[in-house]
Amino acid sequence: MATSSTRDDSASAVDQSIEQSIVARPVGWLAAIRQFQHEVMLEMKKVSWPSRTEVVNTTVIVVIAIFFFSFYLFLADIFFTYLISGIEWAAKKVFG
Repeated sequence: MATSSTRDDSASAVDQSIEQSIVARPVGWLAAIRQFQHEVMLEMKKVSWPSRTEVVNTTVIVVIAIFFFSFYLFLADIFFTYLISGIEWAAKKVFG
C-alpha cells in the first residue's frame, strides 16, 4: 500500500508543477512574444561561437572536400559510362 501513496504524492507534485507553469505563463500574445525573445537572447548568450580562424579553416576543409568528391564522382561516372558501353557492345556482338 505504500506504493500507492507514493504514486499519489508524485502525481500531486506533477499537478502542482503544471499549475505553477500555467500561472507563470504571460497573458496575451505580445507578452508571449516578449518572453520568447528574452529566452532566445538568454540562450544565445550561452552559445559557444567559433572564432574567425575556426570558421575559415572549416570552410577551407569543406571546399576541398567538395572538389575532391566532385572529381571522384566525375571519374566514377566516366568509368561506369565506358563499362556500360562496353557491356552493351559485347551484348550486341553475342546476341545481335
